[in-house]
Amino acid sequence: MRIVQNNQIKHEHASWQRSLDFFRQENALLKYRLSEMVDNNEQNHFLLIAEYFQNELLLKDEVLNRLMKSVSEFDDEFNKVPGTKKIPENLIRQQEKMRNDILQFEKKFLDLSNEFNEKMLQYA
Repeated sequence: MRIVQNNQIKHEHASWQRSLDFFRQENALLKYRLSEMVDNNEQNHFLLIAEYFQNELLLKDEVLNRLMKSVSEFDDEFNKVPGTKKIPENLIRQQEKMRNDILQFEKKFLDLSNEFNEKMLQYA
């Protein structure tokens, strides 16, 4: 049972790493697209919207970095637990918190991405 639980945690963390890497790339792409739009549109109203999105995308970078650091730190702590020992409750709670934090981030990022695409289409 412990081996199955350990494997599940490792699998989930690998999945999180892939997901966070994807969102990091998506965020970079959105910033690049925003930069292109600013180069081609100098309307004052658009520049205000562009500034809003730039700030939001920078905030997403910060959250992504924090989440990636949390996953990495958890991996370090998790790897210190011998495979034959029961996983400490504090690590299980930390795993659940990260799961919730990542799911919440993904939802908020997708909402922002949709909002970005809708607004950029208006100014294209």
